[in-house]
Amino acid sequence: MKGSCWLEVKGVKTSAQLSAGDFVVVTRGTEHTLRDTSTTPAVNFFEFFELVRSHASDGHSPYLIDGDGPITNLVCGGMVFENSAVDPLLAILPPVLHVKGNGGQQWLGLTAKYVSWELDHGGAGATEVVTRLADILFIQAVRNYFDENADSVESGWLAAARDPQVGRALKLLHERPQKPWTIASLANQLAISRSALAARFTTLVGEPPLRYLTRLRINAAVRRLRSTNEKLGAIAGEVGYRSVAAFVKSFKRQMGMTPGEFRRTPESKPPI
Repeated sequence: MKGSCWLEVKGVKTSAQLSAGDFVVVTRGTEHTLRDTSTTPAVNFFEFFELVRSHASDGHSPYLIDGDGPITNLVCGGMVFENSAVDPLLAILPPVLHVKGNGGQQWLGLTAKYVSWELDHGGAGATEVVTRLADILFIQAVRNYFDENADSVESGWLAAARDPQVGRALKLLHERPQKPWTIASLANQLAISRSALAARFTTLVGEPPLRYLTRLRINAAVRRLRSTNEKLGAIAGEVGYRSVAAFVKSFKRQMGMTPGEFRRTPESKPPI
């Protein structure tokens, strides 16, 4: 909102300089550091945060970190994907999404100001409003990334979608994930060899076709488990598994729990 800083994300070689008006998402919650300069020692924010929060009157008050340098004001938040282990979107995004405020993105300034206003004024439904606005900011950041990189990336999901053969393979898997696909049947649809499809798909997407298909199926199952009361047998069949046992085994491997345990687990909520 004001000032500037440097963002360093673990595993990412280059630092990003953030300026007033910028919006940035660390897509997988990777450990990261914010500094005014590259030589400033970092302080563990979470230890400081717990200390301040224990003396705060409510959960929405600003936190001031004193210092003798220029003032930098940030609005920070987090969101949780309950099916992050299998969500196709998170798998294709880069570690950092950085939307620059001076890039002519009018939606960014307007939405950020609205978020800030709701946080400052509170009122009935403020938390729900801010949550929806955070969703919009994330969606717009993803859209911005797609728009800027669709024609230039040489690897990753965007390049895969643009590839004549792998793009068609992705379309088939997304349209009919319940079909009993094999490398052979998929390659036959595309009129290419199995080895060529497997190699090209893995190079561009980052994983073999059938592993990608498994995540698609489990992601679809997650949605049905949360939104319906369908029996496991029905869900298993709808997402492409011939037996409940095979579905449960695959689900537990991906999500770390059985479908029944997942259904009984309260929905994840983003931190305040």
